[in-house]
Amino acid sequence: MTDGYDMRRVAEVRAELGESPVWDEQKSVLYFVDITRGRIHVLQQNGRTETVYKSAARIGALALTDKGNLIFTEDAGVAMLDLQTGEVRLISLAVHDGTGCRFNDGACDPQGRFISGLMHEGPERNPGALYRFGSSDDACLIQQGIALPNGLAWSEDGNTFFFVDSIACAIFQATYTAHGKPAHVRLFARTPAGLGRPDGIAMDKEGGLMGLSVQWRMSVTL
Repeated sequence: MTDGYDMRRVAEVRAELGESPVWDEQKSVLYFVDITRGRIHVLQQNGRTETVYKSAARIGALALTDKGNLIFTEDAGVAMLDLQTGEVRLISLAVHDGTGCRFNDGACDPQGRFISGLMHEGPERNPGALYRFGSSDDACLIQQGIALPNGLAWSEDGNTFFFVDSIACAIFQATYTAHGKPAHVRLFARTPAGLGRPDGIAMDKEGGLMGLSVQWRMSVTL
């Protein structure tokens, strides 16, 4: 346990593979996905969990739009969910036609562009990559050579970008350009084998980078 932080259970939530928690400040609710069951859930203030979308595909990540809707991944494609009408609109066709490929974690960058990591569930070496989706709705490849792309985070000024490679047990740091691409990528931290693999990451209000996995937890002040 890291000094200054504690871990609390806020609700009884059942998911086969929970991922991508997103807090909606205006509604005071928490959205998250169940990857393998293809569900988007919302956790209400009273602790009640509801399903807002069901898919036959695997849903890897989601983020809020400026209109309060959800952009999310389905297998290797990206879609938009209108929370008022329930309508789903395709944003991008699948960026990879392999049956074992799907997007994993994702987040919006400081400019509001959606970034997500494509992973392969097979034995291939370093097949993963990061893709950016902007107003043009086109998928833009921004980083390759990642075994299992996972958590994403940006510094408060938006100039520094962090991303996880879970297989490599590594968190990488990069300069984030105005065009939405990482540059000068370098190793930021590597986790010892006994502490598990890094998964999700987030910046806290004090400028610390929080990293989580099922076995470990760390905090680094930048």
